[in-house]
Amino acid sequence: MARRLIFSEATPLGYRVDLTRDRWRKIIRFKHPALAGYEEDIRLCVSDPDMIRASVKDPNVHLYYRASTSGYIAVVVAGNDRKNRFVVTAYFTKNPKKGTDLWTK
Repeated sequence: MARRLIFSEATPLGYRVDLTRDRWRKIIRFKHPALAGYEEDIRLCVSDPDMIRASVKDPNVHLYYRASTSGYIAVVVAGNDRKNRFVVTAYFTKNPKKGTDLWTK
């Protein structure tokens, strides 16, 4: 059965990032309900971020940030496939987490 994608976007780091409907439902129902209705903002954060950082805890986890009216939208991206990764979670934040800068606009 095919995964139902909300999007599959190319990133400035040269790989694609997928967001499935199932993952999105988990994010907005259980983790960050304030993001409901922000699917397009999440897509833009992945395809046109202001910065991308490698997580301090796991350098294979990439943190995408894009400025919004209430600080930043943050999208956490991971996956073992170097060409195709997925959205783990997303949230609003005032301050980006520390980490190694991988890309800056």
